[in-house]
Formats: sequence, C-alpha cells, structure tokens
Amino acid sequence: MALPADWLPNVPMRRVICHWTAGAYVAGETDIEAYHILIEGSGALVRGRPSIALNSGRVKSGYAAHTLNCNSGSIGVSLCCMADARERPFRAGRYPMTRTQWDALVVVVAELCRYYKIKVTPRTVLSHAEVEDTLGIKQRGKWDYARLPFEPGVVGPRACGDKLRREVSAAMGTVPNLPVRTGRDPPLKVLLDVFLPILVRGLVAGLETLVREILKRMK
Repeated sequence: MALPADWLPNVPMRRVICHWTAGAYVAGETDIEAYHILIEGSGALVRGRPSIALNSGRVKSGYAAHTLNCNSGSIGVSLCCMADARERPFRAGRYPMTRTQWDALVVVVAELCRYYKIKVTPRTVLSHAEVEDTLGIKQRGKWDYARLPFEPGVVGPRACGDKLRREVSAAMGTVPNLPVRTGRDPPLKVLLDVFLPILVRGLVAGLETLVREILKRMK
C-alpha cells in the first residue's frame, strides 16, 4: 500500500484532482491546509491537515478547499513545486516539477482510485487545469498541469491529463510503498529551502560582476 491506512477514511469519493502548490519543494503550512496529500521534491508524502472525509458528500467545516466550487467528493493531491512558474512563455520557475514527483503522483492516484473504486476517466482523474473545460466549473486561471518540465513535448492540459491517466491505469495493478514524512519541518528548514537557492544565485551574480570589473581594470 502506498498510503498509510489511517489516511484513507471509509467514505464515498468521486474524483481525484491533481495540483501543484506554486511553491518550493517542501510542504508549507498553507499547503498542508489546502490539500489532502502533498508530494515533496524528494518524492516523500505529507498528509494534509483536512481529512478526506471532510470532502465527502456535502463539504464540512475545515475541508480541503483545493478546487473552486468542486471540492465535494474530490480528493486534492498536490506536488510541492513550480514557484515563480509562468505558462506563456513557459518558464518552470525555481522549483520545477520533477519526474520523481510525477512518478510518486501516479502511484498515489492509483492507490486512491483502487481504494475508493474510482474509474479512471477524464472526469474522475484530472488536473486543476482540466476542471473548467472538462467539468464546466469556472476556475481562476489555473494551469496546473499544462506543462511538464521534465517532458517538454507534452503540452496542454488534456495532453498532460491523458499521460497521467494512462500511467495511473497501468499502475493500478501494483502499487509500491512510498516514503512518508509524518512530521513538520521546523521553520528554519523551510526558510533555508526557500531562500538558500536565491542567496546562492545572488552571490554567484555578484562574483561574476566583481570578476568583470577586475578584468576591465587589468586591460
């Protein structure tokens, strides 16, 4: 089993909607409040604070509000990635979605579909970017997933969704175990994960500028 048994309450669920957090490779507090399951950059799973049961039937207080007007009966799974990403022209940002995360997503969705007896179709297993066109529920410019940074030839919400559904269907038979991170990162680690890459890039840029100035003076 990919997911711990206590993550899977025995309630009726109709669909799985897949997202990205538009953040770093670790699950922040806001992310944990918004989704049922998160997949970090390492492929480790983090349980969101709302129980899946809160999104079963009529949504109850404290539910995972992951998709506008489409939360009843919907399980929200999100990849921790894609901070500062842009759809057009495409830019994957500072934390591009990785194949490791994608492969873990396939396993998680396959496990959810198998447990909740969800048939894999475009209306039941889809990304946030497909919700408006497929289900006819207006969203607010959500494009996760319209591009896959690790596979640039796959372009558009339907193409990404079809790839996900094909791989989920293939994985339904055998679902391996995945690492689960049950604790919460201390604030310092989250800050380092977010800001350390920015600091390094700044130092590199500053060093390059210094070297150019030295070379100019030596001419």
